Amino acid sequence: MNDYRLQFTDEEAWLAAADAAGWVTYEYEPQQDPEATPVVSNKFINLPVDVIGTIYKPTGEMQQTEEGEVPVMAAVQGWHVNVRLMGTLPDVLRSYRVTPANPVRTFAGGWIEGV
Repeated sequence: MNDYRLQFTDEEAWLAAADAAGWVTYEYEPQQDPEATPVVSNKFINLPVDVIGTIYKPTGEMQQTEEGEVPVMAAVQGWHVNVRLMGTLPDVLRSYRVTPANPVRTFAGGWIEGV
């Protein structure tokens, strides 16, 4: 198994890239007219994916709340996704790969570097 960390500009970019990689399966609403334009009722990504989305990290500042002091958090740039594959990352997704020094989240069993 190979684990990959991917970073996109936003969720829409992630879904477009997953679709371009052939990872999205579409479920269509039944149509009475066979000539009618199919209507997508749902989309599935058929592999182990951990959609993290926006990651927040402490800024180093603290703020006072009713519960006491808490760290001020700031969003890390991008939309983050972890993917576990039997093989290598498709070419269409290679430019989205990142290798953080301190990953925020991993699959159970830890990080296995992709080739």
